[in-house]
Amino acid sequence: MDTRFKLFKTLVDVPKGYELVSETVESRNKKEVTIIRYQKEGMFMFNGPRIIGVLEANQLVSFKNYTSRPAGSLLSSDRAKELAESIFSKINPGYARGLTFLRLEHQSRSFIDENGSERSFPVQWIKFAHRNGSYNWVTLGNNGVLIEMETESLWDYFRGRRKTEMWDNDDWVAAREGTGPQLPSPNALA
Repeated sequence: MDTRFKLFKTLVDVPKGYELVSETVESRNKKEVTIIRYQKEGMFMFNGPRIIGVLEANQLVSFKNYTSRPAGSLLSSDRAKELAESIFSKINPGYARGLTFLRLEHQSRSFIDENGSERSFPVQWIKFAHRNGSYNWVTLGNNGVLIEMETESLWDYFRGRRKTEMWDNDDWVAAREGTGPQLPSPNALA
């Protein structure tokens, strides 16, 4: 089994039948990253159920788990913050020591299921600043299921939007490839 897939399995319950769909090398914050995508039966489905990891020198810097709508209810704000800090520490303990909690927001996320229906669900977005000037977050679904994790996200203050490339976002990649529209702020320019 791929060691990266094993890493993902330590973070989330990977559904049965998920296989590697693609592995590409791109640039993120002017550094080379590897983007790996897993989907059911190894079949690509745009905005479909997926797990995407972005790794810089084998260090996970971004992660998305859009495989299902988590059951249960959202955690208390205090518990969500504690879990977010624990996830950062598990992924990169040295980096996590430089994080400072900023805020928690209630948001929603969605994906397109195998039947073509949009599946939305509530999440808790827990944002941190790092002493290096970047923004970082963990997004949790019901029962504390990890939905997203991102480190080293830079902000373009002049344009009022994210600066860091969004290789784990299907709509942003489509805009970058010229097959979809530019996403609105706060998304990065494609």
